[in-house]
Amino acid sequence: MKHEIKMLLLAIAVVACFIASAIVISYRSYELFALFLFAGFALMGVGFKLKSDYQKKHEEE
Repeated sequence: MKHEIKMLLLAIAVVACFIASAIVISYRSYELFALFLFAGFALMGVGFKLKSDYQKKHEEE
């Protein structure tokens, strides 16, 4: 899979996690809120790591 498509899917997943955390707040389910919030930040961290690795790989070429 191309790098751009992977990053797009990852960005959509991060946004979906943050939207889900906002929806879960309205239901006052704080455990799920914490889960979705943590998942969103974790996926964002994975995206930053992938971007960094991709940039380092292409600087060498």
